[in-house]
Amino acid sequence: MRARTLWLPLLALALAAGAPAARAQVPGVNLQVVPKIGAYLPVSDLAELRDTVSAEMEAGLAIGLALELNLPLSPINIRGNLEYATDSKVSAEGVRQGDEAETTLLALVGDIVYRPLPRIIVVQPYVLAGAGVKRYDFDEEDLRQAGEDLRNAFPEDATDFTLHLGAGLDVKLGPIALLVEVSDYISWFKRESSGAGSGDGSEIQNDVFGMVGFRVGLF
Repeated sequence: MRARTLWLPLLALALAAGAPAARAQVPGVNLQVVPKIGAYLPVSDLAELRDTVSAEMEAGLAIGLALELNLPLSPINIRGNLEYATDSKVSAEGVRQGDEAETTLLALVGDIVYRPLPRIIVVQPYVLAGAGVKRYDFDEEDLRQAGEDLRNAFPEDATDFTLHLGAGLDVKLGPIALLVEVSDYISWFKRESSGAGSGDGSEIQNDVFGMVGFRVGLF
């Protein structure tokens, strides 16, 4: 993993660790931190390179961090959410073996978290929806060594607008809650160059994250 791709997740973790606990507390309002770990699971091709050749991402390890503002007397919370696929690859399907490049993916969004049902004993489901940005970072050296399809299709990095939809379940265990969450970051990826018979080069991309973690109040 390249060092220059790590500063954003580490910065977010540092901000969470240094959250202003000394700030005057608003009655009934609670700020919660949600560290997560899980898997990145792309479910669609990243781009169509030629009529018979497409580029696809591989599954990999993912980490995440969220800050959630719990609003009093409301089933709706507000969340800032970061998720990072740490170790993936993009490869050209249908061409020579080894035609691939190391890739990371960073998603940063703002979400509305809705809990439609009261907590049943200790379990409560929720859904979330929001929007933000999604950044793909392709290894420059790998792209230079790859075949023409990948080398001409992808820049060193690409940032796109993304929608975010998901659902989860948390289990209350005293002062913390364990959670399981699945969400989809939906964007349209446009490759660097177009080939004959490949349309405008724009593909809808579904990047799914399956995460487990815990939620704990900061103040």
